[in-house]
Amino acid sequence: MLKATPTIAGIDIGGANIKYCQSDGYTLNTVFPLWKKNLALPVILKDILSSKKIDILAITMTGELCDCFESKIEGVKYILNSIPKKQFTPLVWTTNQNFIPLANALKNPTICASSNWMGLASFIAKQQPKNFGLSIDIGSTTTDITAIDQGSPTPHGITDTERLNSGSLVYTGMKRTPLASLLGNKFAHEYFATIADAHLLANNLPEDPNNTDTADGRSFKKTNSARRIAKMLCADQTEIPMSKILSTSQLAIKTQIKWITNALKKHLQRKGKEPKWISVSGSGESLAKMVIKSFIWKTKPTIYSFSKTFGKENSDAACAYSIMKLAGIYHEM
Repeated sequence: MLKATPTIAGIDIGGANIKYCQSDGYTLNTVFPLWKKNLALPVILKDILSSKKIDILAITMTGELCDCFESKIEGVKYILNSIPKKQFTPLVWTTNQNFIPLANALKNPTICASSNWMGLASFIAKQQPKNFGLSIDIGSTTTDITAIDQGSPTPHGITDTERLNSGSLVYTGMKRTPLASLLGNKFAHEYFATIADAHLLANNLPEDPNNTDTADGRSFKKTNSARRIAKMLCADQTEIPMSKILSTSQLAIKTQIKWITNALKKHLQRKGKEPKWISVSGSGESLAKMVIKSFIWKTKPTIYSFSKTFGKENSDAACAYSIMKLAGIYHEM
């Protein structure tokens, strides 16, 4: 008698979002500010997992960096201990490119910290040609640039500190980056607006009236985004023309593209060669494509879109989707 195919899930627990994918096609991407609601983490994880009949849960994270934790080790252990005790096998993804049991992860928390990017790169490495390529994943908060060669990730640094120094981690994303960090000293250095407002006005993101995860708590609509960006000029919409608000948005986006492009250039100079292909993923896939378009190439690489291959929801949760797929491969070994 044939064994039933196991249901496998992947979960990526970040500082601002929780992303969850199941092998039966179910995907969830929910806003959860861990740094403010860390005590509620066991509750929301129970809510996510309680009604799901899964056999294997693959776990990765970046939320251990939240300032509600005194150290990354404390953060990793808290996140892992928040996983509900259910009738499934928990497997924790590590920066060593492997899964370990939950009990082992609690004893070795450092290799579990900020491991999600390695899960994505390891999965991409199995999907794409064996020649030199890149994974560019842009989420709501950060950008990960990872080299892949001969079917394996070849990263510049493993920890977030190392990757930040090497340009493999660029701390800017599609939504949460404070606009003040991208503008000069002629603008208010206050949390009045985020890069999401600029991308909305540039038509790079759709309006979402139900989304109030914004700088002022008002909905994610163009009228509100314009008001928020006007405040970056210490003004309201009665004092400055819309053209000034739009030019401020474009300035922030251009700065963001420049940051990521400079990191990409640094990456390729270190490698001494250009990629034959680039995989783009995350909620900022469109931003990744802007970066690639602005870059001066000797030979333009082939672009592989995660959303085109695996679906938009799975691209937004690319790391969770990737470790789910890797857990399936691990289970079959």
